[in-house]
Amino acid sequence: MSISPIQNSGIYQAPEVGKEQAIPAARPEQSAPGKEDRIVPEERAFDRYDPEPKEEITVCDTGNVDREIRQLKERQEQLEQQLRAAPQEQSETIRQQLDQVERELAQKDNDSYRRQHAVFS
Repeated sequence: MSISPIQNSGIYQAPEVGKEQAIPAARPEQSAPGKEDRIVPEERAFDRYDPEPKEEITVCDTGNVDREIRQLKERQEQLEQQLRAAPQEQSETIRQQLDQVERELAQKDNDSYRRQHAVFS
């Protein structure tokens, strides 16, 4: 049996001689008189990193595409009116222009075209 004291986990243990009790060892936080007992947790890496939450608003603008489609529809209406009122000689050229506008509308007046040409800011 050893006569020297054994220190284990911050608690002083007296040798097994007599009826002596274990006495807690003094910690640096407690050594100064008048200071509160407080346990300072270890600093963890994610405790140091505290980013500010950023709100980012994304706006999808399809105004240009909608305006382009509206202009094409107006042009289509004008050409249909001209076709009804035009003499037979001019009707062929108006019909070609109308077909061109209808093809362009069919290509542009859909959701995939709007998504591809939308402006995000």
